[in-house]
Amino acid sequence: MPDNDTATTVRPPSVAVIGTRSPGRGLGAVATVVLLLAWVLALYFPTTLSMVAIWERSETFAHGFVVFPIFLYLLWRERHVLATIETARCLPALLGIAGTGAVWYLGERISAVVVSQLAMVAMVPFAVWAVLGTRVVAALSIPLLFLFFAVPFGDFLVPTLMDRTADFTVAAIQASGVPIYREGNYFQIPSGRWSIVEACSGFRYLIASFMVGSLYAYLSYRSLIRRATFIVASLIVPIIANWLRAYMIVMLGHLSSNRIAVGADHLIYGWIFFGIVMALLFWIGSRWREDDGPVRAPVVSQDRHTPPMHAHQWPMLIAVFALTAVWPVLGISLDQAAKGRNVELGLVGDGNGWIAVPGELSGWRPDLSGAAAETRQTFAKGGRQVALHIAIYRDQTREAKAITSTNQLVRTGNPLWQQVGADAVSQAIDGQPFSARTAVIANPRQRLVAWQWFWVDGHETSSEFLAKLYQALSVLRGHGDPVAWVVVYMPAGTGGVDTTATLRDFSAGMRASIDTALRRAVAQ
Repeated sequence: MPDNDTATTVRPPSVAVIGTRSPGRGLGAVATVVLLLAWVLALYFPTTLSMVAIWERSETFAHGFVVFPIFLYLLWRERHVLATIETARCLPALLGIAGTGAVWYLGERISAVVVSQLAMVAMVPFAVWAVLGTRVVAALSIPLLFLFFAVPFGDFLVPTLMDRTADFTVAAIQASGVPIYREGNYFQIPSGRWSIVEACSGFRYLIASFMVGSLYAYLSYRSLIRRATFIVASLIVPIIANWLRAYMIVMLGHLSSNRIAVGADHLIYGWIFFGIVMALLFWIGSRWREDDGPVRAPVVSQDRHTPPMHAHQWPMLIAVFALTAVWPVLGISLDQAAKGRNVELGLVGDGNGWIAVPGELSGWRPDLSGAAAETRQTFAKGGRQVALHIAIYRDQTREAKAITSTNQLVRTGNPLWQQVGADAVSQAIDGQPFSARTAVIANPRQRLVAWQWFWVDGHETSSEFLAKLYQALSVLRGHGDPVAWVVVYMPAGTGGVDTTATLRDFSAGMRASIDTALRRAVAQ
């Protein structure tokens, strides 16, 4: 007969598990998972600290502070299910630990913080799998996946979300009969000028909705289809809600002659609107919840002293401790090797008729920080002038790296300049494909057209993803992690000069000279 205190238990497990159980085994499995989690977070403390630092400074990722407490709660909820599972070691899981450790090490070498953070968190499920076995990992799959919400990830979506928000807002305003002029993510209507900035992208709403929606789906539904449907809804609804929010804010400002919905209060209105929309989503979702029915509890075995782990699993636990410790030791060698190395970036030589001349075309410069060395030059050819700005990074750290969201041609908060247009261009140089990101940069007195690409160990690309890939390959080849920002620019519409043709000619003609200067700098 089951115990009286468990016979009528009502709870929403992933799967109703019926069988004998040992309370000691369940609590022991919980303790082992907590131990493995604590070990990984402590062993990779700098990576853990990097996540906490982002939680502290970014409201978007502040939810990270509650991820681990929620995980512990979800783990505790499953203790009765774990009590019914016989633990068993799993040797193949050690390969997963080795693989995630290697990815963590590579992420450290190329200063890809999010890669290191994802790899560190991914070690935890593999460690649990190795020590406790496949059945335990299957039972804890959703709580273990929930740990990934602790990683501040996804901000690469912000530019796309900004563009789509601007597209919808402009289209909706036009449909409302209000005349509008758009330039990039800035637009003018009769009552004033508006812009879609990072805070308007809706990414903060999206992340909050995704995490809360995933938790709600796990706790409220048992059907995989219902869980997946609600999670998808929690991703789609905040995006559409943000589009409506942006349109609503602009129209409120316009119709009130900018007396309301401007300044700080438009953020308040935005959160109120988002809160109402999300409340409706959860209210609708609650109509199909499945956590209110009785579930037959597992039967308690008479043996309450079943050990949480068999004796042969202790060597596996020690092996996991040792294997996870290998990578931080290798990481220390990274820091030691990088100390004391300087980079000197000399002037870029002339090339294909382009000759260096004194003076600067503009006071603008890219919003970059942490570069090991930078150079700025102006070149002339046939009455045309083009400016060149190069910033090179080597032995990169979390605080000084080339590819990061804080390095931009123009940051949104720049008080002097605005990026009012963006595109891409591609061409063949010496039979090889070449691409660059293009931008229109303006202030009240000057308008510039800029091209930008990355130079990575002799490779050129306009893609941040490919640049990181080339950087990883450079590290694996023993060439270090050099990455350079190359920016060429000129005033737009000066004397009838074709800016696109001029920048294309400059990029093709000066490519070899730029490559020579960068190779010389990283060879020191």
